[in-house]
Amino acid sequence: MNYREIFLQALLVFCKERGVSINKLMTFAGIKHQDLNTKSSFNISNVQMEIIWKNIIHLSKNELSGFHFGTSMQIAALGVVGQVIQMSSNVKEALRHACSMVHLLTDFYMLNVKEKENTFTITFEKLGGYSDTPTAQDQMGDFLLSFVLYELKGLILENPMPIHASFPTFKKRHEKEYEAILGCPVKKSENYILEFKKEYLKNKIITANYEIQNLLIEKISLLQNSSTLKGGLSKRIFNLLIANSYLFSLSIESVAGNFNISVRTLQRQLKQEGVSYIQIVEEVRKSLAIHYMSNSTSSVKEISGVLGYAEPSGFVRAFKKWTGKTPITFRNSCF
Repeated sequence: MNYREIFLQALLVFCKERGVSINKLMTFAGIKHQDLNTKSSFNISNVQMEIIWKNIIHLSKNELSGFHFGTSMQIAALGVVGQVIQMSSNVKEALRHACSMVHLLTDFYMLNVKEKENTFTITFEKLGGYSDTPTAQDQMGDFLLSFVLYELKGLILENPMPIHASFPTFKKRHEKEYEAILGCPVKKSENYILEFKKEYLKNKIITANYEIQNLLIEKISLLQNSSTLKGGLSKRIFNLLIANSYLFSLSIESVAGNFNISVRTLQRQLKQEGVSYIQIVEEVRKSLAIHYMSNSTSSVKEISGVLGYAEPSGFVRAFKKWTGKTPITFRNSCF
């Protein structure tokens, strides 16, 4: 499996959803669209990635594109993440396997995990020799920091909040947005570092969530483009939430950041379309709940957790409101 090709394809989809011309990006980088889709031995150089990242930032006017992409790539990354899950029983093992696989995705960084007395750190160490591709290296670092955090959230029952994060691309003017994305205090450092409580290392990997993610991948195109939402922005938000909808919902701040607009602007535009952010979230939950109950054997508890319900009883009440049936009764009627 060519993970760098998967990465590029996902990055281009991310850009397209945000109004950035894929054709321009590929033309600037000297990449033919048909080669990306058909060549079994497709390769992209670091210099080409430098051109792509520079133009993403220029065309989107978004310096934090790498961070935002990291919060939204779970689905596309399941190939490499799936291998890690299949080889691991807990977070410590998953991170150990991930350390040996980072080179499949990038030449720019080496991953290290260091245990301390009460905490552990995940460090993406910048590798030398890439002075000619500084933008690509920085954006990949931003991506990896947010990506590993959001993947970790999707693999265990808890919401692992970092104690703090630090990284070389830190800029004071973006501090609030960094903290909204990463959920912790941030500062500047030489490498990309996340620090967590040591107890998280023992947490078991939830393989059921991975199975549900696979089910979502198979039908994601059918689930997107809700027929009940009429506005352009509301449909784009719905599609974004569907594509990144396991275990923990994206906050309105994260969604606004992904579209490079303020929360206030997002809310105002949604109001003009006659819908609220909460209504879109509920529509996503409804679509996914019906899909999972119809097509998987996962338990009500597992599905309620994936959809962000604190207790299965809350999910059961919501499901009955949507369909007029309890989840189990609904599932039995499908088979």
